[in-house]
Amino acid sequence: MDKQQAEKALGIIRQVIENTREDLVAHNWGTIWLVHAFTNGAAFASIGPLVEAHKLAVYWYLVPLAVVAAVNLVVVTLLMNRERGVRSFIEWQIHGIWTTFIVFSLAGAAVLHVGGASPMLFGPLMAVTSGIGFAMMGVVFYQSFFTAAAVFLALAVAIAMPQVAPFQWYLIGLAWWGAMFVPGAIMFREKRRRQIEQRETKIL
Repeated sequence: MDKQQAEKALGIIRQVIENTREDLVAHNWGTIWLVHAFTNGAAFASIGPLVEAHKLAVYWYLVPLAVVAAVNLVVVTLLMNRERGVRSFIEWQIHGIWTTFIVFSLAGAAVLHVGGASPMLFGPLMAVTSGIGFAMMGVVFYQSFFTAAAVFLALAVAIAMPQVAPFQWYLIGLAWWGAMFVPGAIMFREKRRRQIEQRETKIL
């Protein structure tokens, strides 16, 4: 590949990245992720006092997560800006990533249950699958999601320690809040800025 072809290829890559950002902002993912920051953070944090404190079986851990999954789908349905009701390519990618996360998290819970392992190991497992999910977001969307992935992987090791384990779900909830809130706030501000610019352009 000569220099001209390489520059052309890089230009196409830059355009794809920019279009991805445009799609996320235009379809209101900033607001959606701001809401998800609080719903997901609360759901994970609630597992400690509601489930783990009562030493319930691992499948009980899935109850608050199933509830928040349903809530998140309602939030997406209400807040998503679609063109003629059709899902965008970006939306398909996001749903694909997090459907994969849910399926493999369920599989991990089944492995722990069948193997008779301690239900408390579900916390580190969820941190690992969360890290994988955000790493996939980093590959497809923003490289900043790799930071969230690294936080979850470090958290998976930390909460496996007996001293940290009692607080594991609060830490996972906090990590989820940050991983959703930061990109959500950035995109929300970007959309607000564009709306202001469009209004000013119309006035002129």
